[in-house]
Amino acid sequence: MAPTAAPKKYTPRAQIAGAKSAQVTVKAGAPLRQKASEKKRRSLLEYKRFYFFSALVIPLFALSDLLPRVAQYFGLVTDSFKERFAFITYLPATLQIAAIASLITAGYFFHKVGKPYLVFAWNCFIKPFLTRKPDGIDSNEHQLRLEQFYQGQADVYDVTRRRLLRGRNTMLKLCAAQLRQYYPVRFADNFEPGKAGETVNDPSFLPSPPLSPSFLANTDTRYAWVDIGGGTGENVERMNQFFPIRNFDRVYVVDITPSLCEVARKRFERLGWTNVRVLCMDAEKFEVPKDDGDLEIALITMSYSLSMIEQFYGIVDQLSTVLSPNGIFGVADFYVSSKRSSDPHRQLSWFMRWFWSIWFDLDNIYLHPCRRDYLEYKFATVKTLSGKNHFVKPVVTIPYYVWIGAQKGSILGDGFALDGPAVRSAEVDENDETRSVDSEGEDRDDNAVDNKGFQEVEFAIRDNIVDSAHVHGQGMRWRQPFDTKLIPRFSTYIYAFAWEDPRVDLEFMKMKPTDKMLTITSGGCNILEYLVNVGPARVHAVDLNPCQNNMLELKLAGISSMEYQDFWRLFGEGQIPNFQTVLDTHLSPYLSPHAYQWWVANGNFKNLHKTGCSGLAIRVFDFVIKVRGLRGAVDRMCNASTLAEQNKIWLEEIRPHFLSKWLIRILNNERFLWGALGVPPAQMQMIYEEGSAYDYAANTFDPAIEQSLLRDDNYFYYLCLMQKYRPNNTPAYLSEAGFKILKENPERLNAIKIHTDTIINVLTNQVEDAELDHIILMDHLDWFAHEDAEAELRMVQQKLKVGGRAYWRSAGKYPWYNEILEKLGFEVFPLQIREDKKMYIDRVNMYASFWCGRKL
Repeated sequence: MAPTAAPKKYTPRAQIAGAKSAQVTVKAGAPLRQKASEKKRRSLLEYKRFYFFSALVIPLFALSDLLPRVAQYFGLVTDSFKERFAFITYLPATLQIAAIASLITAGYFFHKVGKPYLVFAWNCFIKPFLTRKPDGIDSNEHQLRLEQFYQGQADVYDVTRRRLLRGRNTMLKLCAAQLRQYYPVRFADNFEPGKAGETVNDPSFLPSPPLSPSFLANTDTRYAWVDIGGGTGENVERMNQFFPIRNFDRVYVVDITPSLCEVARKRFERLGWTNVRVLCMDAEKFEVPKDDGDLEIALITMSYSLSMIEQFYGIVDQLSTVLSPNGIFGVADFYVSSKRSSDPHRQLSWFMRWFWSIWFDLDNIYLHPCRRDYLEYKFATVKTLSGKNHFVKPVVTIPYYVWIGAQKGSILGDGFALDGPAVRSAEVDENDETRSVDSEGEDRDDNAVDNKGFQEVEFAIRDNIVDSAHVHGQGMRWRQPFDTKLIPRFSTYIYAFAWEDPRVDLEFMKMKPTDKMLTITSGGCNILEYLVNVGPARVHAVDLNPCQNNMLELKLAGISSMEYQDFWRLFGEGQIPNFQTVLDTHLSPYLSPHAYQWWVANGNFKNLHKTGCSGLAIRVFDFVIKVRGLRGAVDRMCNASTLAEQNKIWLEEIRPHFLSKWLIRILNNERFLWGALGVPPAQMQMIYEEGSAYDYAANTFDPAIEQSLLRDDNYFYYLCLMQKYRPNNTPAYLSEAGFKILKENPERLNAIKIHTDTIINVLTNQVEDAELDHIILMDHLDWFAHEDAEAELRMVQQKLKVGGRAYWRSAGKYPWYNEILEKLGFEVFPLQIREDKKMYIDRVNMYASFWCGRKL
């Protein structure tokens, strides 16, 4: 008698890694049944199918006497239909055949494309009410419940979830961008799908790839990624675009649902990725398999899985012990906010909170805010994004969030704290440099990121300055904490670019590298000008409008993460293809969570220079140019080679339209002056005291165009008229030489502290007495009432050194608050006044005077 083969064992959940060992498999698609002896006795409330069919049958019997009438009605409708469409029978046979073919094609298309969504609808909205669900909370019951839900739709899961589960790509791109700050990464050309060991090119549309890591761990370190609730493994395949999978020594896809795990296994067999392992197990019991040796868990992700875990505290605690001190934790999921959230970005209405909590609870998805709160309690938040998925516009809007975190209080390398100061004391080898390539899709040189070219970088703490080596905490590299209640008060910035001439500032300030200063942020251009030309030891950038500080952060992040030609496209030409992708792949590690959230919501611009309130003014004058047919004249004036030619075009062709009294009259209203030019009523009143609005405009534009060549010197008005900068006529930070200075001397950027507050609060709480050498107040004292100006100037007097200087511009020639400074012990004197024969004082020429007060 032949020996009988050992029977195969089928288990719905692998209790150990390596579930496909001999005689032990995970059977996909098989029904999960309990033994008869283990079945529980059902209560009357559990016979859902009986109640469902009863609800259908009983009304039919109740309406049975109406059936003859209904049949008669449908007979009349059929006859009417035949009469109305009888003309079809008279159509040529060719058209009838074409119509029939079209109907067949439409039916076939719906069958092929629509079938997955029918399967999805059946399994999500009908089947759950016809089957009994396991109601336990232990691991086995949870697995049975999930398998029952996903078993019939595992094969169509990826297709049907792409519109529903938004934020996954964003989460992966942010994780990849953060990982690149620490872990080495290679990209390869000539990617062939399914070829083992290869990967895709850099996914962004920039000519230059993401920069190489600024801090590198020992390249011998083996590191891994754990995708909790990874399901079908689609996240791993997506991640290959942003952080190639071959860079991980091991990837673990952990999921408790057998049918989804089987789909994942087939996916990676098809791709030939031998470093990816699918583990069908409870995530709370996850440990690195012993046969994989020592691995550093560099990345953990949870994509729409945290909300499906019944007992989530234990899993989050377990993952906090697994994640490397250098690692990143990424989550994308549905959410509802608390009734009163401290973060205005995540606040939802009462209806959204109530409806989506109830709706998802039907499918055992739990959206209570405690899940997100516990993540932020257990880990340090690196990035967070609250978004809305417009699933069915404009009716169905589903809230979701993306969260990126890291270990709290971790030490990265010798003397390197996650949220502490650090500076680079040794440079990376020259082979670590990357080069830009053309936008046709050619990638960086293969040797540009060769691990052999990396050197271990040492770090030291010095003078509380942080540079680009500040890894996962560097989102707050410049931005200081602030009251988030300010966020709803400001929807945009006023100035996308600074409107004060820094050349004049530097001429009078005589700034030294050891100086410390405070200035209003505005567009941030002048701050960067000071850093390029001098590099002061400390710059406090202050603005009450969070959006203005978001603009400065974007420029700092661009300098830190981009190559010059790409930086020029964004800030010089005002546009770069696919800005949202660049935001995630390049800029995000350098942006604070608030700035990142704001740019995600406001990044769909066609021209950066035409955004904000100042962008409104540019669009208004651009409209005048188009309506009056002035584009040719404007182009000739902006490209004139001599002042005489430029002034002639201005006086004869453009000035009559720009300074026409009807246009001045239309624009001379509080809404436009404040909303487009940033001129409040108090300042406008000072202008009226000097003359009419027409006189003020003429005294501004006429001298500037008469005495400064727009093409080669006056980038302020060139930008407004042409909506872009000219390569040889830019702020210093936009020139290639200035960009290189800031790029190669990160300590200059690290001198910046960005404060979102009032000047008086920053001076009171953030600056020592007699600390500052310079305070630049711009023109904002024009806006103040007497008592507010006096309170601020008293604090200015207290924080300046003896001999320190305050600088301000004004719409008035002799501003009223000069008297306050004199009473406080300042020597007040004019630097420039626009009057008499000296009507041209700088390239902007917008202000009537420029003053200085020296502390005695």
